[in-house]
Amino acid sequence: MKKKADTQLIELRCEHCGQIKAALLGWLKEHDELSCDCGQPIVVRANDLVDAVKRADAFERRVAV
Repeated sequence: MKKKADTQLIELRCEHCGQIKAALLGWLKEHDELSCDCGQPIVVRANDLVDAVKRADAFERRVAV
């Protein structure tokens, strides 16, 4: 069973063109890169995921109340 946090959309900014792309947190946990429309990869960094998980967990706690 997937955690609710895994269904949260996470936005990452392309370092090359500045475009923001979104992907599900669960997908990002399993992949190292997200493709940008400019053709360059957006590298998924562990720190980005840790921050995203913390935000998603905090959101779930607020919603559950």
